[in-house]
Amino acid sequence: MKKKKPTLFVVFFISLLSTYVKAQPDHSLINDWNRLTYQLAYEHDQFYSFIGIRTLTMTHLAIHNALNAIDPQFETYAFKAQNKKADPVAAVCEAASQVLVKAYPNREDTIMLVYYNWMHPLPDNKQKTEGEKLGRAIGQSILELRQGDGHEKQGDYTPMTKPGDYQYTPGWDGWVLKPDFDFARPFCLDSVTQFRSPQPPSLDSETYLQSFREVKAYGKKDSEVRSKDQTNYAHWWAEFAEHSWNRIGRIASAEHKLDAWHAARMFALINMNIYDIYLASLESKYFYDTWRPYTAIREADADGHPQTTADQNWEPEMLTPPWPEYPSAHAAVGSGGAEILTHVFGTPDISFSMTSTSALPDAPIRTYNNLDRAADDCADSRIMNGYHFRFATEEGKAQGRKIARYIWRNYLRAK
Repeated sequence: MKKKKPTLFVVFFISLLSTYVKAQPDHSLINDWNRLTYQLAYEHDQFYSFIGIRTLTMTHLAIHNALNAIDPQFETYAFKAQNKKADPVAAVCEAASQVLVKAYPNREDTIMLVYYNWMHPLPDNKQKTEGEKLGRAIGQSILELRQGDGHEKQGDYTPMTKPGDYQYTPGWDGWVLKPDFDFARPFCLDSVTQFRSPQPPSLDSETYLQSFREVKAYGKKDSEVRSKDQTNYAHWWAEFAEHSWNRIGRIASAEHKLDAWHAARMFALINMNIYDIYLASLESKYFYDTWRPYTAIREADADGHPQTTADQNWEPEMLTPPWPEYPSAHAAVGSGGAEILTHVFGTPDISFSMTSTSALPDAPIRTYNNLDRAADDCADSRIMNGYHFRFATEEGKAQGRKIARYIWRNYLRAK
């Protein structure tokens, strides 16, 4: 049977469709903007404020909204307009740069290098113009939405004095990180108290005793019972979550060849999750206001527990962070990150090998084949470096999972 030749219209349509499909951006576009935003934030203040994680979240929400205003695959974040004629690369670059230039005005030259790297190859046509227009509108909408969100406001704090109360730890000159919870506004949670942790164990409990003994032995500087690998991951996981979970996201998105829409959503979810977990965890920390192992071990004679023993020379493996102990925020963001990525990829069995900014020189790389295992090591590291009691890391993991599930179920859902 003789095959019919396709008509000129069919040939033209197939050619047009092929060109359109080839032009669709993939994870590379999103990873580039993530890498740049991370770099700017880290160089600004090493993530010792909410500026960096807030900017990462806003940038990726702007990118996510830009793509889904053109081709609505997922729900947008507080943005309803659409423009199906806009070029997605132009829209992404314009939306991201709007947020970044506002956050880091002195770094505009660096931002424009990435901007023009992606914009220059685009043909000067109506689609590009519409993309730029859409991106500007979306970037400005995110900036306006988060104006006055209280991220920079520091609350007042004065330590109490009874046993179990948090006391300033060395290295911070009496400074603590305490958001002003009257102003601090999450991206997703109804309030910072929505997922407040339950009451921590009392000082006279068996749970407290066992956790006390564990961190006293394993978290001590140059501990003789801590294994070499435990020391390695204590340092390796010490970097803030903004480092590790954005890096894991870049690795996973490239490995699994995500398109731009799925990669953009993933990074928006990762960073909304980190921001909101930080706020929720810090609110719980200051609500319960509990002491760190550094203080608890040195002042154990005053804790009222007959089986704890003080060691006034005890030092943690690493410098203790300047805020109360319970629950562990680091354990929370680790488990929350694992929860988000498990939902994104449909499995916790995600493999990655990577370095860490805080790793020991002789152990710079770790490899994981499962996100839950990574999250467990992340939580356990806080005991091994002397920061936390076991009950605080366990509650941190539970809190992080709850918040991540809430965000996944309620934000940026598939159409």
